Amino acid sequence: MKPATLTPLLDLSESAAGSRVSYFVGGANLAEPAREVAAQLIADDGMRVACGNTLAFDSWRARRDGGAPHPSARRQAVETYASIAFGLPGAPPNTDHLQGHVAELIWNRVLGERETCMDGRRLVKAHSVKADPTEPGGDGLVIYRDSAGDLVFRLWEIKKHAATARISATINRASSQLEGRGHEYLAKLAAPETLTAEGELLDLYGEMVELWFDRSARAGVGVAVGTTKDNAPRDGRTFRSIRTRFPAFTSATQTEGLVVALPDFAGFADRVKEIVWSGL
Repeated sequence: MKPATLTPLLDLSESAAGSRVSYFVGGANLAEPAREVAAQLIADDGMRVACGNTLAFDSWRARRDGGAPHPSARRQAVETYASIAFGLPGAPPNTDHLQGHVAELIWNRVLGERETCMDGRRLVKAHSVKADPTEPGGDGLVIYRDSAGDLVFRLWEIKKHAATARISATINRASSQLEGRGHEYLAKLAAPETLTAEGELLDLYGEMVELWFDRSARAGVGVAVGTTKDNAPRDGRTFRSIRTRFPAFTSATQTEGLVVALPDFAGFADRVKEIVWSGL
């Protein structure tokens, strides 16, 4: 059976006390059989994001686990959902888009599993990443209750890094996006929630964009990157552009970072894709 959580497999280490950005780094030691367990978990998450609670998801799982081929219409439905991010055997996905989506799914899982933060925040809601990695808009939104009892949020930008340049350049690019377009991302994410949310959550979603412009103590940002272990950050200086772009977020925990640096990130993303295809 797959474990309930991914985080222990990544062996994440957190930033040192006094760091100006709160961050986690891990994944460099992920090896078999844990690597396969992680890939299976991320593939399952990817299809859950794509399919939701449709019958196609259950059918995909059954076929992945060795079940009978799908009836014609169900097979076409499963392929439709899978192809959004993972392509199909006859029409493979763009490599950059695939790796970017896997980075998003890893973030999705890790942040959803982090129920309590080092500053005492407790998880209330982690918004799911999008099924389509090419769709514009914000990548991640997480809501917490802080130690004072107030609801707070963090807006995240998620990237994959495969370039020869330092990973700090990718983090800077993500920070720049949040600085320039964060208010738009929040508007797109928060407004639909006001149609169904109630109570404190409704109030938070309703004022989220204003809290962002005010650089309120209830707002914050994060940048996550998926990459290969050779690009893993050596120290907190890798994340300093987050603080530089958002100097008004004065608490270190208002500026967060996550780097998951696997031994072979591209190969891991391909394995996730293969698992998805096994259920078609």
